Amino acid sequence: MAQQTYSSSLGETTTDSKLDQLAQASREKFDQLKEKRIGDVYRDTRGWVQDNPVKMMAGLTAAGIVLGWLLGRKR
Repeated sequence: MAQQTYSSSLGETTTDSKLDQLAQASREKFDQLKEKRIGDVYRDTRGWVQDNPVKMMAGLTAAGIVLGWLLGRKR
């Protein structure tokens, strides 16, 4: 199988096999998440937020700015 090379705007390149590996890892993580109960997901999320409050606030701030910009645009 011939490998294609993809270039990003940062000058990095990647091959089909790396993309396939990333896709497979994502599928495995999603399957693990599907098997968990909602209580387990809540507990894991709550633990991550408690361990990473700065990252959480930065993410919420960024999301608020983007949402405010999208909703505040005049048409």
